[in-house]
Amino acid sequence: MQSKPTRLAVLSLVLASVGMAGEPELEVNVNVAFTPEGRKIAPPTHDQPAYYFPVVGGYREEGDLTVGEKKPEPKPIVHLLATTLAKQGYFVVSPEHPQPSLLLVFFWGYINPQIDDVGTDPSAPQKLFYNQKDMVALLGGQTLGNLDLNFEREAVMQGAEDNRYFVLVSAYDFAAARQHKKVLLWQARMSTPSGGVTLDEVIPALINGGGPSFGRETARPQWVDLPIAPQGKVEIGTPTVVPDATAKKPEPEKK
Repeated sequence: MQSKPTRLAVLSLVLASVGMAGEPELEVNVNVAFTPEGRKIAPPTHDQPAYYFPVVGGYREEGDLTVGEKKPEPKPIVHLLATTLAKQGYFVVSPEHPQPSLLLVFFWGYINPQIDDVGTDPSAPQKLFYNQKDMVALLGGQTLGNLDLNFEREAVMQGAEDNRYFVLVSAYDFAAARQHKKVLLWQARMSTPSGGVTLDEVIPALINGGGPSFGRETARPQWVDLPIAPQGKVEIGTPTVVPDATAKKPEPEKK
């Protein structure tokens, strides 16, 4: 006669099934590149914030076309960008602060690699990667020269062959812009593979994952693991940066 399972056994099975199910995670790549002009400017602080004029570039499609891709509504994206930037000391111009020092330009969308297989020998396949420079720049920025570990370079090169969603935040000198000059100060790039998710689902993770690095140069690419809810809403906890174990984790928001 087979014995009935005890309550403890049932509880163990339930806990095990919950652990196996887990919460799906999103791997976000973050890198922030500075120009020589940008390095001359100190990042904002709580006592000395920076004010900016926003320019919404909006949705972009780059590389091989993804058929049926849905454009997200821009208003929630712009609001989340403004909220996240404010946490880092960047505020939109207002009647109380009408003189900005920065022009911030926002873009989001997808970029897919454009790769063609060439050659006739199956044992020695060759390929042409037409937009490799753009894909590698999205993941590595200006940090590739700092990557002295093979697995870091491999992560960038492999990630460059994925279809990816992205958010770009570019900071320009406002005074120069008024004189019709483009003086780039820094650019933050956040991206993640687009397979199995939608842009609506991942944009909160892209923005929140990159937020702590806005206006702060990254010495090497950061890979941030964040949970993503199946309903398309991302609840952001404390980001975990890998594989650079020496990188500082962002401080939790003070309540």
